Amino acid sequence: MEEKADADDIPQLFGRNVQKYRKELGLTQEQLSEKLKISQKHLSIVETGTQFASASLIGRIARELNVSPAMLFGGSRNDINYDEVNSIVAMMQTIIQNNMAGLESRLDRIEQLLQDR
Repeated sequence: MEEKADADDIPQLFGRNVQKYRKELGLTQEQLSEKLKISQKHLSIVETGTQFASASLIGRIARELNVSPAMLFGGSRNDINYDEVNSIVAMMQTIIQNNMAGLESRLDRIEQLLQDR
């Protein structure tokens, strides 16, 4: 079960989860900080909860650790990934538009056949 925290403990919870997922990937602080283009000291401060990460850094950390930002705050892997949902919605809209275009084309042909009678 994922760890939850009170509002005052959120920076510490976030930091512990960054450390947990970093270690699961077998990354050192140095390796992750290089990928994030921040100093190892900055990452260490974030992992201890001494300083909270910016929104931009939260997103970059989540990407590098292959987790959702929600997971860094104690959410589970089953939480909604809105990027995936938006991608699926866009794909479905494209499919619907393509099908509608095909249906319109068929209706035009049927209409033309009926007019030719």
